[in-house]
Amino acid sequence: MIIEKTDFPHREVSKLVKGTVVPRPIAWVSSIGKSGIPNLAPYSYFQVISHDPVMFIISIGQGAKVGKDGDKDTLANIKETEDFVINMVSASLADRMHKSSLIFPKDVSEFDKSGLTPAKSRLVKAPRVEEAVINMECELKQIMELGDFNQVIGELVCYHIKDEVYMENDKVNYEKYDPVGRMAANYTHVRDLFFPKDI
Repeated sequence: MIIEKTDFPHREVSKLVKGTVVPRPIAWVSSIGKSGIPNLAPYSYFQVISHDPVMFIISIGQGAKVGKDGDKDTLANIKETEDFVINMVSASLADRMHKSSLIFPKDVSEFDKSGLTPAKSRLVKAPRVEEAVINMECELKQIMELGDFNQVIGELVCYHIKDEVYMENDKVNYEKYDPVGRMAANYTHVRDLFFPKDI
């Protein structure tokens, strides 16, 4: 099957793409706005885009709760305070991560609904997820509107890793980390590591 751009309006090409570009890492973003209510939500359009300085990009679309002309709570908070935290998702936290993706009123914190602990960050206003084994505090560098998504670029200013996940020479113990990724509508374990053979 070949689907050209002229056929896109008649097919769910974005659905095919989401099922193709997998597994995707999940940025479990915690933020806080001027209201003082912490917000937590997962985003799987997420990647590292620079090493020096370390920067990430997170794509945030429009939310069903806010409609076409409003921002998701995460984006609104980031615009207000210009910082956020990327909490990484281990398999043991997958259910609570998914719970935080549900739509709650603006005055309700996903931390409370998901049974998670907001922990004070060192350099940013947004709280961290205490239960996550890795947290990355970020300062906002830029927001770009591309297509129907907002591209949020943040610079890493503080990195947290629990001792049991850290290995010598600044490596991560994947067995202890036990990360999960996003497929299309589902999630996947990232456990079956291998090295390609020379051919």
